This record gives sequence, C-alpha cells and structure tokens, in this order.
Amino acid sequence: MAFVLQIVLVVLVLGGAIAYIGNYVGRYIGKKRLTLFNLRPRHTAIAITIISGVLIALSTAGVLLMISQDARTALLGLDRLKQEISEKTRELNAANESLQKLDQTLSQLEKNLESVKKESTQLQKVKQRLSKEVTLAREGEVLFRKGEVISLSLIQAGPEKGKVDAGFEKIIASANSYLGGLGTRSRVNVSSEDLDTAVYTLVGESRLFVVKLVADRNAVWGEGIPAHFELNENRLVYHAGDEIVGGDVPAGLSAPQIEQEVMKVLRSSHQAAKDAGVLPDPSGSVGRISYSQISDVARKVKALNKKVSLRVVAQKDIYAIGPLEVEFKVGNK
Repeated sequence: MAFVLQIVLVVLVLGGAIAYIGNYVGRYIGKKRLTLFNLRPRHTAIAITIISGVLIALSTAGVLLMISQDARTALLGLDRLKQEISEKTRELNAANESLQKLDQTLSQLEKNLESVKKESTQLQKVKQRLSKEVTLAREGEVLFRKGEVISLSLIQAGPEKGKVDAGFEKIIASANSYLGGLGTRSRVNVSSEDLDTAVYTLVGESRLFVVKLVADRNAVWGEGIPAHFELNENRLVYHAGDEIVGGDVPAGLSAPQIEQEVMKVLRSSHQAAKDAGVLPDPSGSVGRISYSQISDVARKVKALNKKVSLRVVAQKDIYAIGPLEVEFKVGNK
C-alpha cells in the first residue's frame, strides 16, 4: 500500500508541475503575443496546453513503467500475456479432460473391485464348504459319495402335475425311510428348483421313467445329503432270448479254471448291459446270479471235455430299470 501511495504522489507532483509550467508558458506567450511555427498567438497558447497534457500523460506512463513491473507487463507484454493465458487455458482444458477420463477409469476400477470382492466372498464360502467336507470326510464315515446313486425308482409320467409331484415326493420319502433304517439321521435334500425341473419334464409325457436320486457331494453319517434327480426313459433294452455276450472256453481246464472263465463272460455281460442302457442299482450292479448256477454251467462245460462256446442271453425282456436276468447257453465249437 505504501508503494502505491508513493507512485500516486509522484504522478500528482509531476503532473501538477508540468501543468503549472504549461500554464505559465501559455500565459507568458499570450501576453507577449508570441507565436510558434507561424501560428496565431491564441492557437499557440492552445498548442502549449495540448503539449502540456501530452507531457503529463507521457510522464505518468514513464513513471509507471520505470517504477512498476506490473505496469510494464500490462503495457508492453499484454499480447504475450494473452498468449500465455490462452496456452494455460488449453492446458487446463486438456487436464480437465484427462481428469474426467481418470474419473471414469477410477469408477470402472471401483466396479471391478466390487465384483472381485463378491467373487472373493463366494470363493471363501466355497472354500469353507469344501474344508468342512474334507474335515467330515476325514473324521466321519462317508455315507454317500458325490455322484453316487442313492435310490433307483420308476415313475409314470402323465398330464396331471399333482400326481407327478406326489410321485417324486414319494421317492424322496422312500429314500429317507431307507436311511432311517440304516440308523442314521441323514436326510435327502432336493432343491425346489431341481424338483420343479424334474416334475415339469414329465408333465405331459405318457411314458414310464427311471428316476435316479444322485448325491451332489460327499455326505457322512448324520449329515444332510444334497441330491438331484436324473431321468431316463424305461425303454426296452433286450428281448427275451437276445444274446448279450458270447465267448469260448478252452478244453482241458480244471473245474476252478472253468468257473473263472464263466465269471469272466458274466462280467463282460454286465458291462455290455450297462453300455446298452441297463442302469446299475445303488450298489453299482445291474444284476446278480447265484454261485450254484455258475457251478452248474462249469460242470456242463467240464463234462463236454472240449472247447465249447458260452453265450449269455436274456432270460426275459429287460428294461433300463433292470435287473439283468440272464441264462447261459453252452454249445459245441
């Protein structure tokens, strides 16, 4: 503030002095009726006044330029200042655009972070569940393993949703009754979505279906068993008398060796039946045959005392639900 007052004081003093001198000179010339540049005295006085005003303006500007950097900048560097302002404005606009882009990127990163957090939470839940399963599998006796068949049943499809629904509920109740008979508190849990899907698959159909109740994960004694339904049409796989597999039994074998050959052919028939569409029961078997039958076949082969053919044929019509009931046909080679 003191500096500004000094400038104002200097300008006032200088301007007053120039005005006084100019006025004095103008009056002097007027009294003496002097002329400049061949002008009339009155015009000369006017010119002196104008020159005094110009000198006041020039002296004021000169003082300001000599004393004040801001004045020099304003009067002499205005264009450059405008150019710098324009450049700074462009830089500011570019910075604002970059800032907007950074804000958008930050917003997207925040969304991605939220998604990662949700996925992390879900993975943590899966990890905890798997850890629990591992602990149960190590410490408890496994009742059913993942993918194992809990029960195998037949259900008649039809147009009435209520009857189909009741059929599936009966299957679940039967499975739970079976579990109770084993002495465990474990119960089958089928989600409402899976139950609805199974029901609506059969509503409107007229065929007979095989229903497999399958464990979704390993379950130990006393633990709930998450499960789902798998549906297969109970189609005819073999007619009575159809050959399932055949094989040869070499000559000169002992009775135990012949029995082993018969068992080998029987195992082949079971695998062939599974491949053809006969569904295994919860134990994994498609059918059983007594040892006495195997022994009888072995005696017949032994009695022939030569290489024979051994065929396994269906004893009756066999459907997907099974069981595989077969008989052996022994023939000469």
